[in-house]
Amino acid sequence: MTTLQEIFEILKDLKQNLIALHGPNPVFPHPNKEETLARIEDYIILVVAAISRGDWPLQLPIHGSDEMMTWKLAKQRRKCLLLFHLLAKSHALLRTNTTSTKRDIYYEDVSLWGSQPVLDSMVTQMTKLLNIPRCCLNIGATSKGLVAGSLNFLDGDGKLIDCQTPTGILIPNDVEKLSQFRSKAHLVLVVEKDSTFQKLIDDKIERFIGDCILITGKGYPDVNTRRFLRRLWDELQLPPLALVDADPHGISILAVYRFGSQNLEDIEHLSTPQLRYIGLQPSDIEALQIPDEAKLPLTQRDRSLVDTLASRPFITQNQLLRDQLLRLRRLDCKVEIQGLTKIHPQFLSRTYLPAKIQSMSWM
Repeated sequence: MTTLQEIFEILKDLKQNLIALHGPNPVFPHPNKEETLARIEDYIILVVAAISRGDWPLQLPIHGSDEMMTWKLAKQRRKCLLLFHLLAKSHALLRTNTTSTKRDIYYEDVSLWGSQPVLDSMVTQMTKLLNIPRCCLNIGATSKGLVAGSLNFLDGDGKLIDCQTPTGILIPNDVEKLSQFRSKAHLVLVVEKDSTFQKLIDDKIERFIGDCILITGKGYPDVNTRRFLRRLWDELQLPPLALVDADPHGISILAVYRFGSQNLEDIEHLSTPQLRYIGLQPSDIEALQIPDEAKLPLTQRDRSLVDTLASRPFITQNQLLRDQLLRLRRLDCKVEIQGLTKIHPQFLSRTYLPAKIQSMSWM
């Protein structure tokens, strides 16, 4: 039987290996408020000048690069106006030292934006154009992720936040302003679903793998959850392990945390390349002889996602992950983490996770 001391030594070695392999994560200095205001003003002038001249297609240089952002289609004219409006909004927020979430901005004028995804895409576009993370533009996102376990920190107002609660706490919106992270944990466990997150708390997972920090993005993670995980590594350098469903969406969620969403990652510091995949792995379906009643057939959407993921560079360059995807295809089934309860109600906490750590079965 695996002892806690053995687990601690294995995790200590993993931490040193991750540090040696990846080195420090890159840091991209953020412009100060005055520089940001000046950058926004430059682009407002460019947009106004282009509209005055009747320029179309509209082309604007992406700050700090040789690339251009281009609007060609007639239906994109309205998006140019929305971009102008958003630039002005961010300028006002900075001038008045106030912040706003994307959701707040949307509900200020629902008829203007039409839908939340339209606003979301415009914020992304503006951020890429200016080459500035959203936190510098005083535009944030509403958190949905939770954190629990051996962790405390100070929030933006200097208030001590203790994460050792029976249900976890909501990850703060102002992740950049958090400070003085303290923890006795030996690892960070990133959990796909809220239900599994809660079960691990209820099962007192720390009795079986030691003090840990649990995080869940409740499915595909929001920006704040991803940034919070990255900050945990940068601040504490605790080895992060991902626990997701043995299905294409679980592997896709793992990839978003570890490799990023292929959108603004360098600016936003969202990816955590040190994250390792501990389970539930498709190879476990056969190895654990998971009962048939816990298996679900792959849908056509699942198969399409397998094909999409298998063609992406971060998968083609990682043979172990690629093999897991192809195994899903071969098995033509998937298993959710909750399926382990078919073996035993506490199999995940008491047996599976300790054994996976002891055998160093991550990738």
